[in-house]
Amino acid sequence: MIYVSRLTRSARLVGQPLYSSWRRKNILLCQKSFCTPMRSLSSASHSLPNSSKRNESTAASLLRPSSIRDFAEGELAPLHPAPSLDRKLSSSEISKRVAARVAERNSWPEYSRPSGWSFLKYGIDHRQLFKEFQDEMIPENFSEEFPLQAVDFEALRNPPKDSIQVTWIGHATVLAQMGGWNILTDPVFSARCSAVQWFGPERFQDAACTVQDLATENVPIHVTLVSHNHYDHLDYNSIHDLAESYPDMKFVVPLGLQRWFESNISNSRGSTVQLDWHETFSHPSNNSEQSDVDITAVPMMHWSNRNGLDRDKSLWCGFGVKAGKDNKQNFLFTGDTGWFDGLQDIGCRYGPYDIAAIPIGAYHPRNLMRQSHMNPEEAVDMMSAVGARKAVPIHWGSFPLTLEPVLEPRDRLVKAMKASQKDPSTFPPLLVGETVVSKI
Repeated sequence: MIYVSRLTRSARLVGQPLYSSWRRKNILLCQKSFCTPMRSLSSASHSLPNSSKRNESTAASLLRPSSIRDFAEGELAPLHPAPSLDRKLSSSEISKRVAARVAERNSWPEYSRPSGWSFLKYGIDHRQLFKEFQDEMIPENFSEEFPLQAVDFEALRNPPKDSIQVTWIGHATVLAQMGGWNILTDPVFSARCSAVQWFGPERFQDAACTVQDLATENVPIHVTLVSHNHYDHLDYNSIHDLAESYPDMKFVVPLGLQRWFESNISNSRGSTVQLDWHETFSHPSNNSEQSDVDITAVPMMHWSNRNGLDRDKSLWCGFGVKAGKDNKQNFLFTGDTGWFDGLQDIGCRYGPYDIAAIPIGAYHPRNLMRQSHMNPEEAVDMMSAVGARKAVPIHWGSFPLTLEPVLEPRDRLVKAMKASQKDPSTFPPLLVGETVVSKI
């Protein structure tokens, strides 16, 4: 099996350049042909009568290439009441809406669920490979090639007012600072991303800091975003520590996940809001240093599962965050996603983004992971699709989740940016602990 895995790894780039070239042309066509008119049409559609909406939808369909799906067309009716910290939705309402979103994802041509045999083969291969993990997957000079960077807490205490500042804490955990708000994403500070801390994937790179470090250094956390319930994105110990250290903090989660928070984190009751795709939670400023903030849940191609029996019973999503004067600062946190054409629609409806946190790792073996995780080449394409001026690579360099060498995502990202002829400084590989700023 170890021999098969090596052969598979050596062949996984076959066909990638041709497909990436086709997709890149498609993205450019999307951006040139319909992004601007679609944004105006989408924003106007809420006030149009039904007949006008049908005409608007027809006009929009003529503007976009046939390969791009319009997620606004045939959208589900909004849930009532609107998102708020005290919104009450019944279990049946949540279950029906999540099931409808699962059916929506299943209808996307890019999505297919791998067979049970594929996962079994992967499990055997994965187990045998990890017997030699330290020797084969982590280079001997790892600490020199990928050192942990000390967090600049002074910068975190004094973020720029006219820009978005993003610090990579590790894996999918970033601290985004914008409009006076400190927003933490998918916080995982534990040594393992697992149900228990004595078994499961263990860090090969430490988190840049701990929750206690943030609190001790007087770095406030106002909002925590959780994209879905997988253990490398939702960690009980980290959430518990955050709720204890920051009692006034708010949690924003996908539909169906609020129940987990209220059952496991007592401090989260009354402080958690759950969102369906395309719903926006608006939070007024707490003081004169803050703007209002709008947080929108956006579709991603992924899935949920916490205990093996609850697959797709809660939603998954990315988050778009707008803050600053006149909501001009725009940040995208994608969580987990495979490539799907709907990313272009997200860019047209909610973008462009000043900066986006985009996953680049946990992609091999490709036949199993492409429905859930992007590779670096697709991540570069996603940057264009969503209209991000700058991007931060996440979901790599922390936990041994899949079979690619741990530094390969970084190296492939550099090559993909060079091949795309983009400015490499707009999507650079970072060190854990590093801080970047997106100038508006």
